[in-house]
Amino acid sequence: MKKKPLAKAVAMAVTSAAMTVGAMPNASAHVMYNTYIASSGTDGWTRVDGSGNSGAQVPWVGTTGGESPFGYVGKQAMNWAVAIHSANESHEVSQAHALSVYGANVDIDTADGAWGSWPVNESNPGFTQGWAHHTDYGLLKSHVTAVITLSPESLGPLINNFGISVFKGMDDGTAGYSRHAAWNIGYISGAYEDPAKENNPHGTNNVIYETHSDSGDITFTALAGQIYSIYLGGNVVNGQNFGPVENYQLTISASPVPIPAAAWLLGSGLIGLVSFSRKRNRISPESACH
Repeated sequence: MKKKPLAKAVAMAVTSAAMTVGAMPNASAHVMYNTYIASSGTDGWTRVDGSGNSGAQVPWVGTTGGESPFGYVGKQAMNWAVAIHSANESHEVSQAHALSVYGANVDIDTADGAWGSWPVNESNPGFTQGWAHHTDYGLLKSHVTAVITLSPESLGPLINNFGISVFKGMDDGTAGYSRHAAWNIGYISGAYEDPAKENNPHGTNNVIYETHSDSGDITFTALAGQIYSIYLGGNVVNGQNFGPVENYQLTISASPVPIPAAAWLLGSGLIGLVSFSRKRNRISPESACH
C-alpha cells in the first residue's frame, strides 16, 4: 500500500521517537583494565618502562589480545576503559570487578587531593590545586548517543568527595604528558571554575574540555562513536595531592536521551491530522450531499 506524504511523515516521526526512547538490544558491553602495577607513585603507565614511557606495551584485560582500548597510543597514563553498546546499561570500575571478571590485580585508586586540595580557608584560593601524579584516567566510548552518569565512591575513610573532569577525545601521543602537572589551580566552586575548563591540562594533545563536577556524580550526553577521557581524583579540604591513596569504585550508567516535549507535540499533531484526513476520505460524495 502506498502511503500518502502526510502519513509517511507521521510514520517516520513515530518510528524515530520509538528508536530513541526504547532500549537498544543489550549487547555485550564491558570494562577494560590496564595491568600495570606501580610499586609507588603514578600508576596506569601504558609501557613497561613506566615513567620512561618506552618499551613494550603493557597488556590490558578485557581487550582482544591484550591490546590498548580504542586504539589508544597516547603518552598519558590510562587506568581503565568502558565500552557502552546500549542506552540502558550499567557498569562498575573497581579492583574487585577486575579480580572477579578477569582474575587480574589492577590499580584503581587516587589521592584525596588529586583533583583538588582545598585549604581550610576556601576564600584564599592560592593553595587550591590538584596534581596529575595520582589522578586516575579512563576512556569511555558509547556506540549509541546516551546520557551517561558517573558515580564515584571511596572504599575507605580518606576521600569524602571527588572531582571529575570529562574531555572529548584522547591523548594522541603527539605531545607529552606531565605526571607532575598541577591543575585546577585557584578553582573556587560556583565562583571561579575556569581553571577546570582547560584543554589538555596535563600536557597532552587532543583532550578537549567538555564538563566537570567538583562534588562527585556527573552526568553528560555521550555522542555515538565519540571517545571521552575521564580524569578523576579526590577533592577535599586539606587533601594531599601526592598521597596517600585510596581505592574507589566507579559506577557508570547509560540511559536514553530524553525527547524534547516539542517533538512529542509535533508527533501527536501529525497523528491527529492523519486521523482526520482518513476519516474525511471515508465520507463518500453522495453522503456528503445529504
